[in-house]
Amino acid sequence: MTEADIYPLIGELAGGNVFPYVAPSGTSAPWIVFLLPSAVSEDVFCGQAEKVTTLQVDVWSQSTDEARTIRNQVQAALQPLHPVSLNESNDYESDTSLYRATLEVQLWT
Repeated sequence: MTEADIYPLIGELAGGNVFPYVAPSGTSAPWIVFLLPSAVSEDVFCGQAEKVTTLQVDVWSQSTDEARTIRNQVQAALQPLHPVSLNESNDYESDTSLYRATLEVQLWT
């Protein structure tokens, strides 16, 4: 699983403001940042088998409702990958006055 597998599914959301790892300076909200922070391979007697990759998606917006709405759109767009272990969290960044809605999922390949 790579960033090239994720981007085509969510690249049109948030007005196309979708970036791997970090948004460019000066990007106007809302935007989406996604990253693949870890991947673990399962071991079997004959070697490695499936791999589970963690995908984290952060939606940044000027309102918590908009951030959550876009996060729901991200979740729907990722359905072809059959994500499991969905975890949602919300946050507020006082330095930027932006709300963050985070989706973290596991993807088996």
